[in-house]
Amino acid sequence: MTPDSSARPRIADELNRVLPASPNNEEERMARALATLADAMVRVAAGDFTVQVDRNFQGDTIDVLGFLVNNTIAELGALVGASERRAEEDRQRLERLVDQRTQELRESEENFRTLLAAAPVPVLLVGLDDDLVRFSNERAADLFGSTVEDLVGRRMPALHASEEDRARFREQLDQERRVDALAVPVRTSGGESFWSLLNARTLVSAGEQLVMITLTDLTEQKRVEDQLRAIATTDALTGTHTRRHFFDLAEVECGRSSRHLRPISVALIDLDHFKLVNDRFGHRVGDDALRLVADTVRGKLRRHDLLGRYGGEEFALLLPETSLDGARLVVDRIRQAVAALAFTHHGDPVPLTISAGVVFRLPDEPLATALERADAALYLAKDQGRNRVCAVDNPPPSV
Repeated sequence: MTPDSSARPRIADELNRVLPASPNNEEERMARALATLADAMVRVAAGDFTVQVDRNFQGDTIDVLGFLVNNTIAELGALVGASERRAEEDRQRLERLVDQRTQELRESEENFRTLLAAAPVPVLLVGLDDDLVRFSNERAADLFGSTVEDLVGRRMPALHASEEDRARFREQLDQERRVDALAVPVRTSGGESFWSLLNARTLVSAGEQLVMITLTDLTEQKRVEDQLRAIATTDALTGTHTRRHFFDLAEVECGRSSRHLRPISVALIDLDHFKLVNDRFGHRVGDDALRLVADTVRGKLRRHDLLGRYGGEEFALLLPETSLDGARLVVDRIRQAVAALAFTHHGDPVPLTISAGVVFRLPDEPLATALERADAALYLAKDQGRNRVCAVDNPPPSV
């Protein structure tokens, strides 16, 4: 939710109260806080729900944000943990039932199959040597989008992404007679695909060697993981890469450029007089303006170009395989497209223009250094009147 027009001054007053007076304190603290939060989200997306964001316990905006993020991480951890515990409890319950009953029902195939049919998870019995399905309960048939009648007697549905994965599964089964918690892609009869947790045991039923396979749908867990990954890598307002993720991807591209001696250019884009837009029309219109500019920039880029929100109303661009002249042309097309936007609020035009600084990354030049040069070029463009692109050929001579 976007704060009202009076919220930002109150937040700024609070930050100025707890930090030494400096025009950049609020930006610096917020940047550090966002970097810390992004790092926490990356760790959470990797499955670490023990991470906690440090708080200053001063009751300011950053402290409240840290409190909310910590609570969110704890709740997500509880959700995923509960899902995993339920899956493990189901698996353990089934194993206990099978271990308890197998000995008693060894001579009673009918009772044994009745037990598996009532199991709380999808169960398949598959021939160890021929991969033909001997038994399926209703839950397994539902999981595959099929029926028991269609599954039984046919080859086991493909549960492995490649033949190599299947060979490793069979090798482990032959050596250890069991496979635990193996994530496999399940494909339904309708062509849909999702991930499931597979457990397998070899057993003998009616004198035949079989593999009992149980499956647990991981769709909800994967959805949570995908959401966490998106939070960590995508700016919620503009849909561009977060600053941290942009740096991660850009470092890879710069490394490739250095290894293969390929050209690469860097640019910083900043909305002109954006504070006036917020002050005159409100922060909600300002947010809409940022989204519109981000969409406009994306529309002028190639698939392998990188766009990230660098901070506030500033965006960073990385243009692989692009000379300085080529980058200048691309960024100037972006400038013209933004200037041509017909953005209004209640019938009143909202003027939008950008200034940009463009540099050519020198061989083995650190990305941060190239961005500093682009930032200097950006300020030069603003000093020259804004709504313009300033491209710099070489770094300034060292003093």
